[in-house]
Amino acid sequence: MPSSWTWTSPRSRIEADTQRLTNGHGRGGRSLRPFAVLPDSGVNELTTSGVRRTGPPQAVQKIRDNYFLVQVAITESPSADWRRMFYEAQHDAPMEFTPRAVEISGTLLRFKSDPAGVEPKLTSIDRWIEKATQKEAGMGGRSEGQRQKKEEAEREARELAEWNARWAKL
Repeated sequence: MPSSWTWTSPRSRIEADTQRLTNGHGRGGRSLRPFAVLPDSGVNELTTSGVRRTGPPQAVQKIRDNYFLVQVAITESPSADWRRMFYEAQHDAPMEFTPRAVEISGTLLRFKSDPAGVEPKLTSIDRWIEKATQKEAGMGGRSEGQRQKKEEAEREARELAEWNARWAKL
């Protein structure tokens, strides 16, 4: 049994979870595949599609008459590289709405709009998401640290989805 200090260290917990989830094969053994819960199906499936929008836009705050703060959910919290590529996608953006007008916060994208502007802005956002995801995929392999961080986030998402599924019937 490791000392309590070792067990409370986040790095050692990650290594212990990796050891448990890979049936003792550790880092050099089988790799864990990415996991995501697809929103509409309610079914757990393996996916490697990267960042994408998971649902319709939602008005979360009325800023002034007929002008709202709107948010859309995305599949995962994007990496720093993905965010940079998303914000650099503005060369084809209309001057009144650029990627810099979109706030990325965890797994949410937020922007301000009147009701008539939501659909065209969402079309632009979808296009920017696709470009950033393609560019990130084209960058090749991630560093070992980034890969481990992503795997840990995926394990956490899987655990949260399992608990939410259990609690859905309460």
